[in-house]
Order: sequence, then structure tokens, then C-alpha cells
Amino acid sequence: MVLEEPKVTNINKKKITENFEHSLQILQTWFSPSFPIGSYSFSHGLEALIEDKLIVNKNDILDYLNCILFYGTCKNDIILIKYAYQGTDLNDFAFSLCPSKERKIESLEMGNAFRKVLKDSWNYELPINTAYPVCIGKAANYFQIPLNLTIISFLQSFISNLVNVCVKHIPIGQKIGQDCIVHSIKLVNKIVKKSNKYSLDDIGGICFNSDIYSIKHERLLTRVYKT
Repeated sequence: MVLEEPKVTNINKKKITENFEHSLQILQTWFSPSFPIGSYSFSHGLEALIEDKLIVNKNDILDYLNCILFYGTCKNDIILIKYAYQGTDLNDFAFSLCPSKERKIESLEMGNAFRKVLKDSWNYELPINTAYPVCIGKAANYFQIPLNLTIISFLQSFISNLVNVCVKHIPIGQKIGQDCIVHSIKLVNKIVKKSNKYSLDDIGGICFNSDIYSIKHERLLTRVYKT
């Protein structure tokens, strides 16, 4: 007797595709510039670096992005997202990692704004005063979004926002801005692969200029951005 090949595989593939597409829709919404969390009003201290002429061209921007991704905030944030996704309670720990008052304001305000939108429109409630990366991890888990896809979307949004600050504030042309974003895609993919091995023991950073200038930004007489 000849047995027919089961068609379950095709059904599973279709379901996986549909889940992936649904997850992508949600992430594109969360990390869209139109999602009302006010990310455009934060420069992560970059405004102060530009004011002191430490970042003036494409190479400076790429060096800064590389440092932030592999040795600074982005690396720490994706570890926080990963563990929040897994259910670890680390909100206080997340805030303790902020090297300045403004970095804490940035994470707190974006987290509360994200929380409010999810409560009002998405029927999902997070605790008040939850750090932004912790919000992302918990929400991604609740909506069953793949972790790696969440991290990629989060990082690309983070980088795009910083590049946009450079485009407007240095200023540089849109062409150079897009060149930096295209270059960052490879960097993001590289760190996402590394993130699979990251644990809480890997938390830390050596982006000293970025951290120091997030403090210096507090004393700028004229500013466009909150941080």
C-alpha cells in the first residue's frame, strides 16, 4: 500500500508565514515614527556631541553607531528586552544602568508613553514607570512576536532615530543619512546573532563619550532635544 505524504507541513508553513506577517505588522506599527511615544524628541546625548564638533561627518556617525550598538546602550537594551521577554523582573535594574538623569528620563518617558498606547488601544496593560526596553520585551512576549524579529526592529528604529538627529543637527544631507542607515543594517544583523549568547553578565558599556555627553546635555543653554 502506498501512503500519501501528509499535508500538515504545508499547513504549518502557511501558519508560520501568517504569524510572521502579523508580527511584522505589529512591529512596524510600534517602531513607526507615527507611534506616539515621542522618540523624535530625544537625541541620547548626541546633540551635545554635535555641538562640541565631536561628530561632524559620515565616519564620525558610523563610529558612534558602532560603539552604541556593540559597547553601549543598544547592547544593554537588547539584553534587557531578551530577559523581560523571558519573564525576568528587572525594571529597577534597567533604570540603574542609566548613566545620567536624562537617560533615565528618556527610558521612563518613552516607556510610559508606550504603556499608555498599549493600554488605550491594544488592550494590554503594563505597570506604570516601566523602562522602555522592558516594555518592549514584555509586550513582544504577550503578542507572541519572535524575539529576534523584535530586537532587529527595535535596533533599526533606535539607529534611524539617531541618524535623523545627525541629518537635521550637523547637518548632513539625506544621502549621507541613508548611507549610514544602510551600513547599520549589517551591524544590526551582526549584533542580533551575538545576542543569542548574551546573558545578564554581559551587561555593561565603554561608550564613555556618549555617557558623559548625556550628562553634559543637561547644561546646554540652547537645545532642540530633551536629552
